[in-house]
Order: sequence, then structure tokens, then C-alpha cells
Amino acid sequence: MSRTPEPADAVQAAECVAEAMIQLWRQAHLEIAPEVSDQQMRTLLVLETGPRHLTALAQQMGVGPSSATRLCDRLGQRGLIERVSAGRQVTIRLTPAGEKLLHATREHRRVLLRQALASIGTDQAVLHDALGQLCALFPVVAPPAAEGS
Repeated sequence: MSRTPEPADAVQAAECVAEAMIQLWRQAHLEIAPEVSDQQMRTLLVLETGPRHLTALAQQMGVGPSSATRLCDRLGQRGLIERVSAGRQVTIRLTPAGEKLLHATREHRRVLLRQALASIGTDQAVLHDALGQLCALFPVVAPPAAEGS
């Protein structure tokens, strides 16, 4: 006979899911772009939402301007970002290669998620509704949905 889950059980399960999603994202990242550090990937994700001045990027990343400069130097050397000068202002933005890397990482993450969800023996509609409700509580600015998703 199974017991009725307590609220603390749901919190523990949700925490486990969050940690699993972090691991899944990291796995997708490492399998697609192992040469890109976690901090560099975070930088790409920030720039995905739009170009930034270096100071704004540093603030959003929670790093100093010199650290942001080094991050951008490395990403620029890989051709994933570019600096665009307008007078004394320099704007940093993703290149098509940077956009492609994020897209490939996201697509690989979806493959890994599909594999994981296919192995779960639960009602997919119930899972979909529960995850949708959880996501609605913590909205994030998401990139455009993938084709066919």
C-alpha cells in the first residue's frame, strides 16, 4: 500500500528534477561544445536575448569588467561573438556561429529529454500539466521555440 505524498516530498522531488535538468543541460553542452566553459556558455545565453555593452554584460553576469573582457576575448577568438563599435561605444553580440552553437546545444538537450521522458512510465499528459504549472510560476525569457517542438 502506497502512502499519500507529503508537501515536503513534492519539494524534494522538484528539487531533484531541477538538479537533473541542470545536469542534462550540462551534458548537452559538453557533448556539443566541450571547449566552451560554463561561464562562456552563460555569456552566450545572456547575449542571446540581445546585444550588450560590456559594462551591462559584466553586471548581468555578476563579474567585473576585466573578467567580462576576458570572456568576450575567448568567445571572440572562437568566432561566437563579435564586437561592434559605434564611436566610443562597443556593443557585443552573438555571431551566427554563436547562435548555431546555442541552437545545437538546445536541440541535443531536447533529444536527451525525449529519451529520458520516454523511459518514464507515467501519464505524459499529467507530467506535461504539472511541469507547465511549475514553469508558469517562474517565467523566464525563452528563446524562440524550435521547429517541430
